Amino acid sequence: MDIKEVTTPSPTKAPLIFISAGDPSGDVHAARLVEALAQRMPQARFIGYAGPQTAATCCDVRFDLTQFAVMMLKRAILNLPNYLKLLKQADTIFREERPDVVILVDFPGFNWKIAQKAKAAGVPTVYFMPPQIWGWGQWRVKKMRRLIDLVLSCFSFENAWLTERGCNSTLVGHPFFEEARSREVDQEFIASLNSTESGVSASTPAPRAPGQKRYLTILPGSRNQEVINNLPNLLATIDKALQAVPDVQPVFAAFRDAHANDIRNDLKTRGLDYPVYVGKTPELMRTATCCLGVSGSVSIELLSLCKPTVITYRISKLEHFVIRFLKRVKYITLTNLLYVYGLEGETPFYPKGYIPKQTEHTPQERELMLFPEFLTKGDCSDSAAEILIGWFTSDETRLKCVEKLEALKEIHDFVERPIELAADKIVEFLASRLLVN
Repeated sequence: MDIKEVTTPSPTKAPLIFISAGDPSGDVHAARLVEALAQRMPQARFIGYAGPQTAATCCDVRFDLTQFAVMMLKRAILNLPNYLKLLKQADTIFREERPDVVILVDFPGFNWKIAQKAKAAGVPTVYFMPPQIWGWGQWRVKKMRRLIDLVLSCFSFENAWLTERGCNSTLVGHPFFEEARSREVDQEFIASLNSTESGVSASTPAPRAPGQKRYLTILPGSRNQEVINNLPNLLATIDKALQAVPDVQPVFAAFRDAHANDIRNDLKTRGLDYPVYVGKTPELMRTATCCLGVSGSVSIELLSLCKPTVITYRISKLEHFVIRFLKRVKYITLTNLLYVYGLEGETPFYPKGYIPKQTEHTPQERELMLFPEFLTKGDCSDSAAEILIGWFTSDETRLKCVEKLEALKEIHDFVERPIELAADKIVEFLASRLLVN
């Protein structure tokens, strides 16, 4: 089939673009999106709230929003005065500087409020990497229809779900797949870890020479409270796994220096000296035989690498109670949702009106998980360790998981350059708005 070059229409004037990204992973995607848009519109100006990655681009980041990246109600309430101040500032920007578009990246709690301010000021909005309203609080689709002019969806079923409910959505794919394909990693660092898996296909591991280590990469989260709340469960799981496979080397992939210091201090009080690295997460994921991680968007990156992973997330008793009324899907891990969505006769959604009695999974739900997950207020270390031990002691068990991950990745990694496609869609949207106005 001949592929014709498509010329993206350009806006008639240099636009002012406001971007808001509060999660650390969203900051990375926002930075790449700004760079792609700047290539298409060299005269465009970018302002907004984001993090250090976006600030390193041509964007005038007025506040580092990633320092307030939180999950769960308690932490959000503690940061409420900061959010209110930023919302007031954003309202002033929208009314006085008049951006041509507001681009929201993930971070729904705050970005919904940004969208409201933009709508009140008559500024159009685009949501890139939208909140998973199909999974948590489906009533918010009304808000999406009312406040968002264009949704750039990451998954085919997400795009279909939003479109069926009247949202202006277009499918661009998930940027984690592209990043896994194109990212340059530190090969010298990988080689220094002396891993069996280094440089070898996950589905065809080389024989392990005597003395060579197998690695268990720990991904403790990218938010401060995630690291603090989940570390006890992670360490208990590691301890129990090592009792059965003592030759395995745990390594921590910390997102920030502050997280690394917290982890090292905790390890020191326990008399442990596991390595803790900052800025080496891609290398440590590739090096690992398998991973143990805190729930988050990292599951898509792990899927892109076809890396067997146990997912945990520790919540309070209050959060455990509240989540039952908000959670409309059976899993918190995107990889599991994508897998079950594609199974004939299965659905990742609870029946309409159904309220689960607990967040723990039924045996049938657990059987369908690619990434065994534990959303719990208790200690899940026995079950999590048992799964890790199975992967370390049986190549057959681990490779069955890898094969399923490879098949799932092939289904969803269908857009070669999601960020570039998203930028094209935004330029088209801007052109149509500016030409009309």
